[in-house]
Amino acid sequence: MNNVLRALMADNEEERNRHLDRETLLYAVQRRITCERTGRALDVDSAVMVTAIKDGRRTATVLTGEAWDEVAEHVRAKLAEIGATVKVIDGRQLT
Repeated sequence: MNNVLRALMADNEEERNRHLDRETLLYAVQRRITCERTGRALDVDSAVMVTAIKDGRRTATVLTGEAWDEVAEHVRAKLAEIGATVKVIDGRQLT
């Protein structure tokens, strides 16, 4: 069963959001194919999509989980510095 159907059948909002986040991440991984930092092939189970949101504009980056772990603190600090919010979809937390 695909993630969208699972989301439609979800019993609660948290479960629904988890399935929709996984579908969003799957789409991003299929489009990007390789990590933007390391060049390694992405896997939806371990990939991380980081979206910066500022003034209604969104910019997304897809990384391996290991690459995100290396830069997460720095990226979050920089985005906070410029007044952007960050949304992180971590495939490691969706399985």
